[in-house]
Amino acid sequence: MINNIKKRGEITTEQIVLIIILVVSFAIILFFLVRLNLGKTTDQETCYNSVVTRGAGVIPKESVPLNCKTQYVCLTKDGSCEAMTGPQIERVKTKEEVYSFLANQMADCWWMFGEGKLNYVGNEFLSKLYCSICSQISFDNSVDMFDNGQIDQKSLYEYLAITNVSEEKGSYLEYLVGLKTASTIEESLQSSNAEFGKIDLSKQYYVVTGIYSEVEIAGWAGGGVVIGAIAGGIFAGGPIGIIIGGIAGGGGGYFIGTAVQGTGHSYLSPTIVEANSEAFNSLKCASIKTLG
Repeated sequence: MINNIKKRGEITTEQIVLIIILVVSFAIILFFLVRLNLGKTTDQETCYNSVVTRGAGVIPKESVPLNCKTQYVCLTKDGSCEAMTGPQIERVKTKEEVYSFLANQMADCWWMFGEGKLNYVGNEFLSKLYCSICSQISFDNSVDMFDNGQIDQKSLYEYLAITNVSEEKGSYLEYLVGLKTASTIEESLQSSNAEFGKIDLSKQYYVVTGIYSEVEIAGWAGGGVVIGAIAGGIFAGGPIGIIIGGIAGGGGGYFIGTAVQGTGHSYLSPTIVEANSEAFNSLKCASIKTLG
């Protein structure tokens, strides 16, 4: 009997030693991986990792801070940028390159915040939208390839519909909103006497996404924002509707963004909104979940 107890004690000691060896080995491997990475972990990857950790539900969300920073970018044709101090410079020569950049900004934003699959804000009892500003974009005056210095959002969304993120994810519009064509959004806008609107290159814009609280999104409206029905969605649960601003006297509205049904929550799909504008304020974001 005594010998058996000693053997069990010896096994326990061996297990402890093995655990210590494994932990030390893991720490050494992790150290070398970090050294080999040479600091190349991007801000987008850091943000994504914090969102996944917070949304996993293994530990309380409040104990895991979101580590997501707003990226400041200036699109330029000649390399200069009068509109913003110290931004990331992105050179563009054609309309296609501008569309491609904006599409990638929206797709990166959606990926960073879990693609509508993660609850990274916790449970709320009030109907609120929690926003994240993934990037703030300015346009240098050398970007002169658009008529009247304006990007037609309809043309941008048509580009999203015909251009693939990847073979696996399909088009940008399918990935972001769950729709195959931009005409579905246009029809919903027309039914509300609204239009896609323009992106004015003399102003700065946010690429913003968000997550709604537990309550039904239908219970949320205000500040001139209207939820319009959308049909024909292929997203998980389908798009819920378009968000329209500027409705006054039954007309003159403009497109702000698209609300979609994700896994357990409703989300504001990444959209481009003028920075610090009436359109952005009309979203009534309860808080901003990104660092300036």
